[in-house]
Amino acid sequence: MKKLILTAVILTICNVANADFYSVHSIVGTVTKVSDGDTLTVKTKTKNVTVRLSRIDAPEISHYGKLAQPFGKEAGDYLREVVKGENVVVYDEGTDKYGRMIGTVMMGNENINALMVEDGYAWVYDQYAQDVQGAGLNELESVAREKKKGLWQDANPIEPSEFRKSQK
Repeated sequence: MKKLILTAVILTICNVANADFYSVHSIVGTVTKVSDGDTLTVKTKTKNVTVRLSRIDAPEISHYGKLAQPFGKEAGDYLREVVKGENVVVYDEGTDKYGRMIGTVMMGNENINALMVEDGYAWVYDQYAQDVQGAGLNELESVAREKKKGLWQDANPIEPSEFRKSQK
């Protein structure tokens, strides 16, 4: 229980610390598509925006005949169940090499990036989670691992970045 309270406090501090940045750099819209466990499309009033959820990495789904990673389909299905058709706010944190917006997705007061980690459908993407918000996610991942939630049920889970390397 102490860990959950600590995590809630950390995430609240992160949201307050970044409030000025986020109030200027955000989009509002409806989730129209979920591509996988860490990518979705948001329809705003003027355009469709593909969003890569920041600081997390979900298991890979099958692409172009390549093997799917265990829990890849489940991660996408879970994200779809939670957000498809819902109104969200995406806090823009930049653009990745594929032209997707990188962002934190909020549905009401719920941080969807954190939810994916908390429920065991994504790793913390350590390479991109070196800030205060990443620290809060690490705690959520530790609890999910301990409780063997989602992908942590697997006897030998492989980080998506390592899985991608093995598929080349």
